[in-house]
Amino acid sequence: MSKFVAPSVFSDDDRILVRHILDLARQSETSGRPRFSAFLDERQSALCESALKREHVDFYSLNGGYDGALRVCICFDPCGYGIDDALPFTPVVFNYRAQDKPSHRDFLGSIMALEIKREMIGDILVGDTKAVVFVYNTALSLVSDIRKIGKVGVSVSFDFNESDIPPQLFDEITSTVASLRLDAVLSVALRISREKASELIKAKGVLLNRVMTFNTSAKVDECDTFSLRGFGKFELAGIGGNSKKDRIFITIKKFK
Repeated sequence: MSKFVAPSVFSDDDRILVRHILDLARQSETSGRPRFSAFLDERQSALCESALKREHVDFYSLNGGYDGALRVCICFDPCGYGIDDALPFTPVVFNYRAQDKPSHRDFLGSIMALEIKREMIGDILVGDTKAVVFVYNTALSLVSDIRKIGKVGVSVSFDFNESDIPPQLFDEITSTVASLRLDAVLSVALRISREKASELIKAKGVLLNRVMTFNTSAKVDECDTFSLRGFGKFELAGIGGNSKKDRIFITIKKFK
């Protein structure tokens, strides 16, 4: 693999991360053994995937413990043996009473209070009577000893089933746009002007279907997902007909 040069829009942390991921790929290819990253958020995994594709690395997969995970590990498997039995994380199930209702913030705060780095924790899925937290194995003993989340008493088990995953909640936004360009759709999602949306895209980049883009005129199709760091994740859930002024009716889901 050639030496990777990160674009100038990347931060120093981005460059360090991408170089680390490429180094993991080299180690895995050289040794013939699986290698795993820590948990990455959507933006980080998209940046790393772009770098891996540029370097023609194709012996990797993304795994966060279940289909649709937002925080994932990059898993290198150069010999194609399969890595399901070697994954470096474990789903921890927290059980509690339905009336207690701890929040995602409660779980994250309690775990971070143990001085565990954020990259050791994957998705935190909070349901009515149980929550699932995907934990890197190096932090597993600390997390599995937790008996209180905020003021809520919990018990820990390891009987995770995908039926434990709570449904995704969202708010709906309906409006009209002049076109299905990214800057127009983003302006509706964030309730800001199209000019401001364009500035944000150019400055920060948007994850459009898990691909980072800085193109304000990129087309957004029905069912496409897009997210902007610090502003949340969205889906263009519906495209309707045209208004009398020839604007396009759209419906956007904002995930909670």
